[in-house]
Amino acid sequence: MNRKMMKTMSSALYGSAAIVISLLLAGCKPAAQAPVAAPAKVTVAKPIQQSVKSYELFDGNLSAFLSVDLVARVPGYLTKIEFADGSYVKKDQLLFVIEQDQYIQQVNLTKAVFAEARIEIDRQKVLLKDNATSQAAVDKANSAYLQAEANFKLAQLNLGYTEVRSPFDGLMGRHLIDIGNYLGSSPQGVKLATIQKINPIYVYFSINERDLLKFTSSVGTAEQRKSMINKLPVAVALQGEDGYPHKGVLDFAANLLSTSTGSLQLRAELPNAEAALLPGLYAKVKVEYGDAREAILIPNSTIQSDQQGDYVYLVDASNKAERRNIKRGQRFSHLVEVVSGIKSTDTVIVNGFINVKPGQVVSAETTTLKSHSP
Repeated sequence: MNRKMMKTMSSALYGSAAIVISLLLAGCKPAAQAPVAAPAKVTVAKPIQQSVKSYELFDGNLSAFLSVDLVARVPGYLTKIEFADGSYVKKDQLLFVIEQDQYIQQVNLTKAVFAEARIEIDRQKVLLKDNATSQAAVDKANSAYLQAEANFKLAQLNLGYTEVRSPFDGLMGRHLIDIGNYLGSSPQGVKLATIQKINPIYVYFSINERDLLKFTSSVGTAEQRKSMINKLPVAVALQGEDGYPHKGVLDFAANLLSTSTGSLQLRAELPNAEAALLPGLYAKVKVEYGDAREAILIPNSTIQSDQQGDYVYLVDASNKAERRNIKRGQRFSHLVEVVSGIKSTDTVIVNGFINVKPGQVVSAETTTLKSHSP
């Protein structure tokens, strides 16, 4: 083996040895540690302790306080319509006029006959004092006088019926008869339009037998329940409205359950000066009952559910998350009553709880919850 080959082999051996030594040294270094997870950031708050009352919700429909069909009580041609369809009219406002000429002349005719009869009865009474006439003649004149008076008053009534006026402040429907049409005589009268009184306005709703028994068992005696009529507060919301902005009172409860529906009809009266409520609209009805009580309230959005039931996350004194099973009560707007499971002194995670696990250390930022507005 020549010198050149030996030099080449020595270089290769030194290179291999260097690689092995490098690998050994690398294996002797300590293993890298996994990074420590930062505490989860959450928002916490104390539950709200607030006075609330029990309530029930019902589906209802608005109905006019009064609804009247305006009819023509005398025959004749319709000559005037003095309102716009769908307009709001005042009590005694003129709405329709029926041709008046013949009724005016009838008043004039009967008035003249009545005047003549009055003169005749006065004359007969004077003659009777002078024994110049008989009692029979006086009685006949008196009968003619009374008949003439009745005919005169009847003619005045018929003339008055040619003007159809509003019986109350109300909302008009559309007119059903056009000007120029003849309104014949009918025992029921000819319907001209419908007017509805909507201030105040009614809302009708029903309570089923189960809820009725629950209510009666929680509200004292029958006399106490009867005393709630015209006193028990009722609140109403239309579709799309927040809360229950329309306030009223219960003013009627039926005296028996419907055998077909198994429910009891109820009615509440609501002020409606702005005419925001219209007959026929669907309404959500809230009825509060019983005495006020102190309740623990938390946001509905903080409550989670699984197979074990409803629960929330609390933060303990060591800033660790703790699962707490709870029992819900009634809902009040964005808040929910917690019947059991937490106290007013607990600290509830209200935001950021999605990624939190029991026992996990958290970084908590405190906020204040907004209370419920009745």
